Amino acid sequence: MTCAFRQKNLPNTIFGNIIPKMSKNFTAAIYLIIKPLIGLMIRNGVAFGDLLALIKKAYIEEVEQELLATNQKTTTSRIAIITGLTRKDVAALRKQHRPEVDQKASYNRAARVVSAWISDPDFCESLGQGKVLDMNEGSLSFEELVARHSGDMPYRALLDELIRTKTVDVSDEGKVTLLQSALVASKDEDEKYVMLGEDVAQLISSIKHNITQTDDKPRYQRKVCYDRVPKEHLEEFTELANHENQMLLIKLNNWLAQHDMDKQPLLKSEQPMKVGVGVYYFEEPSSVSEEKGQ
Repeated sequence: MTCAFRQKNLPNTIFGNIIPKMSKNFTAAIYLIIKPLIGLMIRNGVAFGDLLALIKKAYIEEVEQELLATNQKTTTSRIAIITGLTRKDVAALRKQHRPEVDQKASYNRAARVVSAWISDPDFCESLGQGKVLDMNEGSLSFEELVARHSGDMPYRALLDELIRTKTVDVSDEGKVTLLQSALVASKDEDEKYVMLGEDVAQLISSIKHNITQTDDKPRYQRKVCYDRVPKEHLEEFTELANHENQMLLIKLNNWLAQHDMDKQPLLKSEQPMKVGVGVYYFEEPSSVSEEKGQ
């Protein structure tokens, strides 16, 4: 009876009559993704049971979203059948709220102000070069910058955040200088975990789209990588990559800032979208043998 129920109503995927066996490459991909995360979990004292509870919750939410996307019922029994969890587990976990971060809003507002500082013509000397601003005097002060681009956040609170992350410097005369053209998380690990969750989730979401999309419109996903670069050249390449990537992000930031709905109050949209491009640097020991190419 259970099998007939699934075959009758569900698509020909894991939600239907054929449950695909994980390929060797997919299994390896999952392992590579979770291994560094497990390292962070161990560092934070997260036990296996804690991870298992999170995975169960994520399974249930993802199955529910997939069923809703195909206009199917999202009963506890159906979700239990698809996930392999007990009805008791599913019922209990569906009542629980998903884990949420508690610092994301303030970080995003600070990031918006820094982005505006290097792209808004009123506050930058040239694209990517923010002006030195008076604290709260004049029409183009730091206070005005915050008022335009951070919603209702008090400028003093945001200034304290930027000072804490060493993004700005304030002189004895009350001049505010932008020290770096991107908001970088401070040494506070909780802030870095906010970025871990958001950035990695967005990358995996784009890769998932490229695997499952059927409209021939893949999202941009590229990288450049060589596996036999002498370690002595890494510092030079790091500086080159940091500079070129920052110039690209500043250019893209300028376009997005000009098209953001906050800059176009008369523009109405039924479905505003969160859109962006992420860039990251990586290095690791090469697994290629020394004899290769000799």
